[in-house]
Amino acid sequence: MVQTDQPDNTRPRETPAKHLKSFGWMLLITAIAFALVGTGIFPPWITFSIIVLLAFIQLVLQLTTFMHLDRRSQLPIVFMTAGIGFSVIIAVAMFLMRN
Repeated sequence: MVQTDQPDNTRPRETPAKHLKSFGWMLLITAIAFALVGTGIFPPWITFSIIVLLAFIQLVLQLTTFMHLDRRSQLPIVFMTAGIGFSVIIAVAMFLMRN
């Protein structure tokens, strides 16, 4: 038997149950966002703030579950960071052009 210096694969296995659990959470978050807008209980600025927070939570769930960014792979993280950076730049530019 040959011994190697590589560690055993200790990553948690991806199972359909993990994907379904994450998908269920995302559906719940989406339903909460729709309910917030549909009921109009809160003022618009509070509703917007809550929806942005829920969107961030959903983003993290999607990136770790479906984009596999919890595996410590560097290249997808670089591309995602660049995409988020470009999105922020475009959003700020659109905001400044509006005013």
